Amino acid sequence: MLSLVALAIAAFAATNVDNLFVLLAFVAEARGHVGRVVFGQYAGSLALIVIAMGLAALLRSLPPGYVGLLGVLPIGVGLSKGWARFGPRRATPDDTGAQAVPPAKPGSAWWTVAGVAIANGSDNIAVYVPLYAGHSRLDCGVISLVFVVMIALWCAGAVWLVNHPLLGAPIRRYGTALLPVILLVVGFSVIAENDTLRLVFGL
Repeated sequence: MLSLVALAIAAFAATNVDNLFVLLAFVAEARGHVGRVVFGQYAGSLALIVIAMGLAALLRSLPPGYVGLLGVLPIGVGLSKGWARFGPRRATPDDTGAQAVPPAKPGSAWWTVAGVAIANGSDNIAVYVPLYAGHSRLDCGVISLVFVVMIALWCAGAVWLVNHPLLGAPIRRYGTALLPVILLVVGFSVIAENDTLRLVFGL
């Protein structure tokens, strides 16, 4: 159970590093209306979770080994993130490797926050679908619970960092460096737990 919780935490953290910095922007401009930012973040994140669970349910009809092939999705995302972070330098707005998102305007409504979370959620879907598809319904409930708790921690972290702006720079620098590694771990874990190597290589 602890390994499942750790895997869910890693999956959430890996796919929401860039979203943390988007949250920082929303919280910074909320000016005392942080509640709507939190509500919007929950709405967008829960929508991504529901979509991922729906797609995973459709894929459970596949033989177990084939479900593990979905692990190539987070691996692919991790390799892409690693190339963007460590490959040839590319001009980025903040030189952090995080996905560029238009800055939030003052007074952003909760549905704006939710919309940005969903629009920025392709990585989440790519990682969550194989994670859900490779586990039992009970395990999926545990994973979802961990995600709900992590959303709250993410929002609290954004509020805390806004109040301590100097701490944002090192987190931005080292968090994006760890992101590809975490995604690769999640992807290979999905492959290993579904006995996919035996299917593909006869191991």
